Amino acid sequence: MNPNQDKNQRREAEVRALLDKLSPNMITLNPEEIGGIEESNQMVRQERLQDIQDGGRKEKKPKNKKRGKSKIRTQLRRKQQNVVDAQTLKLREAREQEKEAKAKEIEGDDDAFSKTKEADAPAALQRFF
Repeated sequence: MNPNQDKNQRREAEVRALLDKLSPNMITLNPEEIGGIEESNQMVRQERLQDIQDGGRKEKKPKNKKRGKSKIRTQLRRKQQNVVDAQTLKLREAREQEKEAKAKEIEGDDDAFSKTKEADAPAALQRFF
C-alpha cells in the first residue's frame, strides 16, 4: 500500500485485489466466455415458448383461504359474478342511461350555477368568472 499512489496505481491495486478473491480456474483470457449464453436444445426452447404463449390462458385455481360457514357461499357467489344473462344486460343499460342523464343535468346545472355566481360576485371579482 503506497499512500502516494496515483490514479493508475490505485486502479491496478484494486484489480489485483479483486483477482486475488477469484479462484484460479475462473480466470480466463477469452473475454467472450464471460458474457456467453448457454445454448439449450430445440425441445427446451419450444417448451419455454409454449409456456409464454399459454401464460394468460391457464385457469386459476381458487385459493383455499377461508374456513367455516361462508366458504361454499363465497365460491358460488364468485362463480355467479361471471355469468352474464339478460337481466344483467338490462341493468347495465339502465345504469348507463342514468349516468348519461346525470351528466346532462350536471352540464345544465354548471351553466346556471356559473351565471348565478357571476351575478352574485362583486364587480372587482367578476373578471375571474
